[in-house]
Amino acid sequence: MDVSKIQLMIQMQAMSMLRKRSDNSFSSGMQSMTFQSLLDAALAESATSNSTKNKTVERSIPSYMPSISSQQQADSTQAPEVSGGTPGVNQLIQKAAAYHGIDEKLVRSVVQAESNFDPDVTSHAGAQGLMQLMPSTAQGLGVMDPFDPEENLMGGTKYLKQMLDRYDGNEKLALAAYNAGPGNVDKYGGVPPFRETQNYITKILG
Repeated sequence: MDVSKIQLMIQMQAMSMLRKRSDNSFSSGMQSMTFQSLLDAALAESATSNSTKNKTVERSIPSYMPSISSQQQADSTQAPEVSGGTPGVNQLIQKAAAYHGIDEKLVRSVVQAESNFDPDVTSHAGAQGLMQLMPSTAQGLGVMDPFDPEENLMGGTKYLKQMLDRYDGNEKLALAAYNAGPGNVDKYGGVPPFRETQNYITKILG
């Protein structure tokens, strides 16, 4: 609202109050009407000005800016990180663990310790694939191609399950048997005194 118009209206209102002693009711009424008219006009102009400013501000916001709710929704749909291996290998680990009823984290840790998720690796002793199956062990488990990730994981997880069942769920003994063979675990009545085997268990179980 224009400051000069406010001052003019205040002056007219003051004049109206001073002239109340006048007997001319028509003149007094005219002054009141004039004051009211100016006040209404000023208020209308102020409302129009504010409305225009609001529209200007609304138009100044770029249409491509996302709203808060849409940004929060985008943040909530971020894909989870893969802890190790390719997405395909991780799915196969999950499948094998569920099929044989073993903790997925344990199977994943064995795969990492054995091959670091490399399906094509062969050790100096001749162990093959993701879970480093010896050819004779793979054959006994029904694994036709130890370099096939699914066959290798299903066979290796099956063998790990057999060791867990053999030693009543004792993970240390099962891992010792997986690494050094159940014959050595039985021979020593526990984890064999092999540095490689002991380090292997520590690497997996911590």
